[in-house]
Amino acid sequence: MSAPGNPGSRLPMKPVIPDYELLQCVGRGAYGEVWLARNTATGALRAAKIVWRNTFEDERPFQREFDGIQKFERISREHPSQLALFHIGRNESGGYFYYVMELADSAASEGSTSSYIAHTLRADLKKGRLPTAKVLEIGLALSEALSHLHSNGLVHRDVKPSNVIFVNGRPKLADIGLVTDASDQCSIVGTEGYLSPEGPGTPQADIFALGKVLYEAATGLDRREFPKLPDHLRSWQDAAQVFELNEITLKACARDSGHRYQTCDEMRADLALLRQGKSVKQKRTQQQRWLICKRAGFVLFGVAVVAVIIAFFFVRPREIVPTQKIWPADLYPDGPPSTNEVANTLCTEGFRIIRSDEYTNYFEAYTDFRRAIELEPRFAQPSVGMLELRLREPVPNVPPFTPDIADRLEMLDPNLAATAVAKSVVSYYNGEYEAAERFAKKATNASSGYELGHTWYGYILTHWGRFAEGRSELEKSVKLAPSKAIVYTCLGQTYYGEQDFTKAIFWYGKSRELEPYNALTYQLISEAQQALGDYIGASTNFEKADLLIGVDAAEAKRRSDEVHRIFAEGGGIPGFWQQQWKRTRKITNSEFYWKAVVQIHLGNTNDALKWLNQSYTSNEREGLESKLGHRILFDEHWNDLHGDPSFKDLLDKIGLSKVMLPQKQ
Repeated sequence: MSAPGNPGSRLPMKPVIPDYELLQCVGRGAYGEVWLARNTATGALRAAKIVWRNTFEDERPFQREFDGIQKFERISREHPSQLALFHIGRNESGGYFYYVMELADSAASEGSTSSYIAHTLRADLKKGRLPTAKVLEIGLALSEALSHLHSNGLVHRDVKPSNVIFVNGRPKLADIGLVTDASDQCSIVGTEGYLSPEGPGTPQADIFALGKVLYEAATGLDRREFPKLPDHLRSWQDAAQVFELNEITLKACARDSGHRYQTCDEMRADLALLRQGKSVKQKRTQQQRWLICKRAGFVLFGVAVVAVIIAFFFVRPREIVPTQKIWPADLYPDGPPSTNEVANTLCTEGFRIIRSDEYTNYFEAYTDFRRAIELEPRFAQPSVGMLELRLREPVPNVPPFTPDIADRLEMLDPNLAATAVAKSVVSYYNGEYEAAERFAKKATNASSGYELGHTWYGYILTHWGRFAEGRSELEKSVKLAPSKAIVYTCLGQTYYGEQDFTKAIFWYGKSRELEPYNALTYQLISEAQQALGDYIGASTNFEKADLLIGVDAAEAKRRSDEVHRIFAEGGGIPGFWQQQWKRTRKITNSEFYWKAVVQIHLGNTNDALKWLNQSYTSNEREGLESKLGHRILFDEHWNDLHGDPSFKDLLDKIGLSKVMLPQKQ
């Protein structure tokens, strides 16, 4: 259904509403029309909605819509945020019911009724994005309206820009014919892209839809592109406010309803905070740190003092005091501060973003670190930030990890834990595994409180088949950074390597709770499900991963449907791998490791070994994309090959036999 809009074609029968003259049809939807109407006694112009019985399959949904209007009418004039209803009626002989409501402002340049076009948010967005101040005004008004609706046990069910109209300049929710009891699950309505994953009909679903509306209004992007941000956002005059507003829309549109705002009042509070010029991101950081401290049981005085010191310098980045005057070295492993206070401030903000896992703001952190390096080339902290940023998560427009980061840190401060981590990373990807372990140990010895050191060491131990040792390092990371999603992902990997796939899924799930938009987590869950034989469940999570990395929705669904089809037709697991081979064999110069995986599942051991060796010989050309040295001791696919002499020879050539546990004979 649509809000009042451009005139439609003339109806074969003109409805009748007592005391009103219907002037012209100004909008038409699936169930009826909106008319421009004039009160015959006062001359006041109103909007009249006509809902036809013959547009419904039976009487029940028609009656349900009428009941919803009656319930809404009682509260519509209680609060200025609602679209006021003045009259409700039913024409049984004509087969329709009607309601008369406030009229939207006209978007037409002339004032006559013949040129009336309703002013909607959708019409405004066709001209481009709105200034953040205007978006906040709209968000505050609509969240207030929804809060009032929800407090009365009602939901809207179809919040979208074309259903936002302006009445005397104030944004209000139109198409109130969709309003119904929050307990009513009988009808499915709503619009694709604004519908929450669990469907419409709940306050949480309305919050999700409102978040998408604000996302479109603030960025100018289509709701289907969420959570992408515009490429040139940082050049906008109101970029800082857009980044802050993005924090609100991310929470409002979380896939898991438990991670969303639980009420519209909570969402409105954050919108009001931002409108006052305060930081929503900073508020969340403070709350998160407090929760972490509570969960960790910081009750001892000495530990409490440390928490206060850390909170002071991370939550108040603009008031930086030289490190040597306050911070002991073991509390600040990133090197001493610069004499350039602007560079210090940039680094503090960059570290706050990446260490709080604000993934959507990682590019902002990257530019902060890059600017700090430009201001003070001999300042080690921004290079530490670059290391962490590039190891944590792939970021659009941010270069991946490169050896020059290690060289730069070695030159600036060779004793930092971060320097040792960087050198370990370089050694690891060069296949120099013994050196990689030596530097990883040096990192954890240099600073036992440096979480990245333990996480990196745990990661490489896991991929060398030393799962218990890796888990020990990662458990230290959890204590140091209990809110960091990547640590839980790596913990899951230790169980995956031990082939306890159920526990692996549990820890991957912990990671997903903290960062629900990370495609890697869904991919890992699907791999564990597949290892358990649940190929159908795995296809669902593979599809989610595809969508998050930007695969076209139709293509992602096609891939998932293909798995369902194979199993429905009785092909089962062998049919799945046969289909994989049909696709993979067409790719001639890459995916050698995956070809080996497919062949081992098809029972072709010799072919699998051939492709594993091909992956090794092409390792230099494939670069970091080669999975051979990173997965061969970790993946369950090679269980039956561990005693094979050719497999052992390959482990020797790769260099893994020097760092892995002795193989059982």
